Amino acid sequence: MCAAAPLDERLDDAEAAIVGRIVARSETNVRGIRQSLFTINVVQRVKGDVPDELVVRSPLGTDCDLVDAAAPPVEQDGTTGLLLPWWPEGVWLGSACSVVGAGELVAAGGEPRGGVIKVVIGLVILALVLLWAFVRMRRGTRPHLPGAPEP
Repeated sequence: MCAAAPLDERLDDAEAAIVGRIVARSETNVRGIRQSLFTINVVQRVKGDVPDELVVRSPLGTDCDLVDAAAPPVEQDGTTGLLLPWWPEGVWLGSACSVVGAGELVAAGGEPRGGVIKVVIGLVILALVLLWAFVRMRRGTRPHLPGAPEP
């Protein structure tokens, strides 16, 4: 069973967090333990420095299998969010507990984007308004507004 820890805590504990597509699946036997090997194309990196394509090992035929029915659906063509621990042997591990919703993962771990652009656009608008006000003040004219009292 997966721990009921909040996503932000699980994200902090993970070495890498990605949104990816499973492109291949194979089976192997390592030291007498059956495992699935998933080749995953990384669509978005949320945490960690991972290559564009990586191989994730998962136990096979257990409750912790990456594509276990208890986990959120991981489809061959669909994207999914994965929280991945790293083992010293250079192996990425995945289990049913690694699977999270892609949108939920990006929302929890994604950095706000466009902050600098928004500030620059705001400053440009402010500069234009101040320039317009300064030009009007220098001319000494007021706009003629219909229905407004005369000065």
